Amino acid sequence: MLLAVIVLGTVGVAGAVALLVVVVGTFLPRVPVVGFLGSFLSGQYPVHVLPASLLEVGAGLGLAALGAPGFGAVVAAVGGVAFLGGCVVLAALSRTARAEGVRLDGRLALTALDQSGAPPDATVRYRPGLDLDLWLPPGPGPHPVMVWVHGGSWVRGARTDRARSNRWFAEHGLAVVSVQYRLPGDAPLPGATLGEAQRDDVATALAWVRGAGPDHGLDAAAVTLAGQSAGATLALTTAAALAGVPGATLAGGTPTPPPAATVAFYPVVDLRLVAPGLQDAVFGAPARTVPALARAASPTDLVAATLPPTMLVVGAADNFIRADLVRAHDAALRAAGVPGRLLQVPFADHVFDRPYGSPGGQIARPAVLAFVRERAWTTTPHP
Repeated sequence: MLLAVIVLGTVGVAGAVALLVVVVGTFLPRVPVVGFLGSFLSGQYPVHVLPASLLEVGAGLGLAALGAPGFGAVVAAVGGVAFLGGCVVLAALSRTARAEGVRLDGRLALTALDQSGAPPDATVRYRPGLDLDLWLPPGPGPHPVMVWVHGGSWVRGARTDRARSNRWFAEHGLAVVSVQYRLPGDAPLPGATLGEAQRDDVATALAWVRGAGPDHGLDAAAVTLAGQSAGATLALTTAAALAGVPGATLAGGTPTPPPAATVAFYPVVDLRLVAPGLQDAVFGAPARTVPALARAASPTDLVAATLPPTMLVVGAADNFIRADLVRAHDAALRAAGVPGRLLQVPFADHVFDRPYGSPGGQIARPAVLAFVRERAWTTTPHP
C-alpha cells in the first residue's frame, strides 16, 4: 500500500504542477514564464487538458482510498479546477468556431499533433540556391494560389512547417507555394542586409508564380501572399513594397505587381521591439541606428490605402509578438481604408496552429480560405 501511495503521490504532484502551470498561464498569460508556458500549451492542446485533468482527479481519489485523504483532496481539487478551466477554454473556442461556420473535430484535435504526412507535389528552384514547394489541387487548373512564407524569427525555419495545412488548402481548391528564403549562413544578396535579402526572395518567388506558375497549373491573376510569425512580417512588408507604400523597399526593385490579398498569422509588426540579437541578424546593427531599414521591415510603419486586402490572424493571448500590437495594426489598416479582417483565437498563444488538429488551426484554415475566395480569386472558373 505504501508503494501505491508513493506512486500515486508522485503522479499526483507532477500532474498538479503541470496543470497549475496550464491553468495559471491560460487565465493569467502575462505572468512571466508560467504565462507563456500555460497559454502556449492550452492554445495548441486544449482538448488534452480534459483527460489529463480527469486522470489527476482519479489520482486524488485513489490517494484518498489508500489512506491519504487530505493529500488526495488537494490533488483531486487541482484536477477539478483544471477540468473546469479546460471547459471554459473549449467553450470559447467553440463559440469562435460557430461564428466562423466551423464544427470542431475533437478526435482530430487529440490525434493530429504535428504537420507531417503531406509531402509536396513538386519542388522547384526559383532562384540560385533557393527552392519552393508546391501543393496542388486535383485537376489541370488554373488554380488560385497562396504563396506561403514560413516563420522562424528570421534565422531558422523550414518551408514544410505547415505541410498538412498546405495539403488541406490544396484539397479545397487553393494551391500553396511554400517559399525557402535565405537564412544566416546562406549565400548573401550582394549589398543587402539579411532582412532586405529575405524580402527580395519573397518578391522573387511571387514573380516566379506570376511568370512560370501557369506552367504548373497556377492562376497568375489570383495570388495571395501569406505567412506566419516572421514569415507573416515578410509577407506584409513585401506586399507593402510592391504596392508602393512610402518607406517600404525591396533591394532588387519591384519585380512583380502586389498580391491580390495578404494573410498574416501572428506577425511581428514592429521590429524595433524584437530582441537585440534578432535586430543584429536582420539589420546588421541595432534597429535604432538604422531607422530606414527598421521602417521598411515594420508593418506598423507601412500602412496605406494602396495595400491589398489584408487578413490578420492572432492568438488572443499571444505573448511572443504581443496580440495587442496586432489588434492595433488591424485598426490602423481599417482606418486607412484597407479592406480585410482580424481573426482572434481565444486563449491561444503563438504558433497555436502548429499541431494540424489544434482547434485554432481548425478555425483558421476555413476562415482564411473564405477570405481568399472573397478577395483574391478571379472570375476565372476554379474547381
